[in-house]
Amino acid sequence: MGSRVDFIAKNMKFALMSQILLVLANFFVRRVFVSVLGEEYLGLNGLFSDILSMLSLAELGLGTSIVYSLYEPVARGNREKIKSLMALYRRAYQAVGGVIIGAGLLLTPHLAFFVKEMPEHIAHVEWIYILNVLNAGVSYFFIYKASLLFADQKKYVEMCIHTIVKLAAYGIEILLLLKTGNYFLYLGTMIGGTFLQNAAVSFQVDRMYPYLKEKERLPLSEEDKTLIRRNVGAMVFHKIGTVAVFSTDNILMAKLVSIAAVGLYSNYILIRRVLETVINMIYTSLTASVGNLNVCETPEKKYEAFNRIYFFSAWLFGVTCICLICLYNPFISLWLGEKYLLPSRTVSIIVINFYFFCMRVPVGRTKEAMGLFWADRYKPIPEVLINLGASIFLAGSMGLDGILWGTLISTLLVPFWIEPVVLYYYGLGRSPLPYFGRYVFYGGITLGAGLLTGWICGLCPQTLPGFAGKMFVCALVPNAVFFAVYGRCPEFRYLCSVARRLLARHQA
Repeated sequence: MGSRVDFIAKNMKFALMSQILLVLANFFVRRVFVSVLGEEYLGLNGLFSDILSMLSLAELGLGTSIVYSLYEPVARGNREKIKSLMALYRRAYQAVGGVIIGAGLLLTPHLAFFVKEMPEHIAHVEWIYILNVLNAGVSYFFIYKASLLFADQKKYVEMCIHTIVKLAAYGIEILLLLKTGNYFLYLGTMIGGTFLQNAAVSFQVDRMYPYLKEKERLPLSEEDKTLIRRNVGAMVFHKIGTVAVFSTDNILMAKLVSIAAVGLYSNYILIRRVLETVINMIYTSLTASVGNLNVCETPEKKYEAFNRIYFFSAWLFGVTCICLICLYNPFISLWLGEKYLLPSRTVSIIVINFYFFCMRVPVGRTKEAMGLFWADRYKPIPEVLINLGASIFLAGSMGLDGILWGTLISTLLVPFWIEPVVLYYYGLGRSPLPYFGRYVFYGGITLGAGLLTGWICGLCPQTLPGFAGKMFVCALVPNAVFFAVYGRCPEFRYLCSVARRLLARHQA
């Protein structure tokens, strides 16, 4: 049995290796996609992605609630309870998959409502949408089994399967686009890849946990059912908030600006979502370990662990956002061409939004691991109302920028302070004031490092060697500033000791 640090390191290693391969392949696919099909197909992709994210409300937070319930029996080796929870999970997700497909198909006649002007040269838009619905819905029939890998700190198993299948699908998609230019064959390959990936994960879970196939299962206790119902009831609001805030920008842009604007924005969001995927993989590893720690350790250990995660996050996200602000437009210019660029002010808002989103991750994942769904269950209601109201109002005068400002305003007014207050009072048993003090400190250091990095990058020419120079500056300068400021703090020394220990084990 490995330690929590070992599991975190293993999951992170596989996450990073997986994402490096997938990112390179995905950028190549997008380059071929743009050259063959154009920006309006990209816009449709982004729009349909957000519509399907809204339909994912049917999931109601079941996954998060049941995964939380799995931490305790997995940590204690209680196979009977694991079997009962997984059976419940299977029934629930099969129902969710059916609801998503059904609701998605019912929306088909009303697609024009979501678009200011439907692209005339794109044929069979309804069938493109239907294929996207099937791709989203079919995954729910299998992927529920991956939750056990997550709770058991073995997420790397799913990552390996995901990477292999995705790379194969990307290769076929590129070949089909170049040879035929047929968008339907591209979608068919994507659906086949989703089905194969989920089926392979299901097969592997059955091999690793053969007791799941046993027919005899004990019913869940009333206490367990009550806890799951309570958590699902709270997660309904959280799910609504997540979808309404983070999955409506493309819909609002398509309705209030244009489908072409969605296409331009989608290239920036592709890069952001690549980073979010890496972040999710890293924090998935951390969340499972914090869930295990929450079952087994003292409040002092929990607080200590959170401070280390918070510090790691401030460093990671500070460097990431500095790299984005300096490299976003130069990279897209080299990758797709200058006609796919957004103005610098828009890029700045995208990056600021991303920073605040990322800095919510350590708090949100720790709350999730501790099962703190109930205390702030009504938080998403004002968040959603402020986000939609501000976005629609500001879009009239500011266009795309106004929609992005609406997201930032709602974040600062609601979750920015409510989420840490709930975590500190209910999960860590402490005042949240040190959290906000550290937030200001970390943010100030990040701003200073960003200004210095941006000034040096501005000296590099707008060429391929100049871009390489900017990458070097972004890798060196912010990390050097952070090391100079944080080098003596206990969290940094702890992370260095962990790195040395893992390196020693790897070399041994």
